[in-house]
Amino acid sequence: MKTKILRALEDSRGEYISGEELAESFGVSRAAVWKAVESLRKEGHRITAATNKGYMLEHASDILTARGISSHLKAGTKVSRVICLGEVDSTNNYAKKLAMNGEPHGTLVVANRQTAGRGRRGHSFESPAGTGLYMSLILRPDCDAGKFQMITAASAVAVCLAIEELLPGPETRGNIGIKWVNDVYMNGRKVCGILTEAVTGFESGEIESVITGIGVNVSTRKFSGDISQTAGAVFAGNDDTRFGRDELCARIADYVMAFAGNIGGPEIIRAYRERSILTGRDISYMNGGVKCYGHVEGVDDDGGLVVRNAEGETETLRSGEVFMIRSEEDKS
Repeated sequence: MKTKILRALEDSRGEYISGEELAESFGVSRAAVWKAVESLRKEGHRITAATNKGYMLEHASDILTARGISSHLKAGTKVSRVICLGEVDSTNNYAKKLAMNGEPHGTLVVANRQTAGRGRRGHSFESPAGTGLYMSLILRPDCDAGKFQMITAASAVAVCLAIEELLPGPETRGNIGIKWVNDVYMNGRKVCGILTEAVTGFESGEIESVITGIGVNVSTRKFSGDISQTAGAVFAGNDDTRFGRDELCARIADYVMAFAGNIGGPEIIRAYRERSILTGRDISYMNGGVKCYGHVEGVDDDGGLVVRNAEGETETLRSGEVFMIRSEEDKS
């Protein structure tokens, strides 16, 4: 009952719903509704009650719970289990341990805070409490190892689609995009990073599962050091169109799980190409320890970045880090 009432309040966030309406909708007494609301309040949800108006979930209420996430998953979801943690070193680390112990395909691990969040190539991912979404999914895809890179691409597309749906309007679609291979940008700043890791069997040495970790800066304001120059958040200011992290988590998870059933499918790479912010741009990258420059021609069917280098030759990058060139100073 709490899950149903929370979902109803989430769907009308910022607006009152009468206790009588909730009671009739779910076939329970108004006393049962009151009891469920009080229990949700004790969990931290900010719910206002007003005489002759009913109950309202405040825009500022943003508590991550397994119940809240589950309430937003689609009917027939491929997410098999939701584990919500207050704090963990890394959701990827936690999910990998579960995967090695046989946790099934579709297990979702979410945390309110990470103490040692990780990005690609050894980078850290700042993960403060209460403002970000840190999630990992255990996947056991039925595809060749060569297609595993497409899981990262699919996850990036999933994040874009989820935000576009929750923030409808032409301005959202034009302001969100993917920087190859694993970063999502919004309004020119990085709001999401993705880390995909394989879990191999101890005896077989074969890949048994894949963990896709997704970190989203939902309303984070402060970033340390050089990160502050590039990082941003989905909600950069006070915005009454806000949605909860639990709803965003559910949308992303549903999309990732739907894509996992067809890794390498044309719809994924098509959506990735449409949102690529590097296509048509000049970049720098490392090749064999040498800094190179090139012009991005596009993304191939396997998620590789197709680049025309300074010598006019075309090459495809399968891994590594690239940097956008915005001025002549970037070439120094």
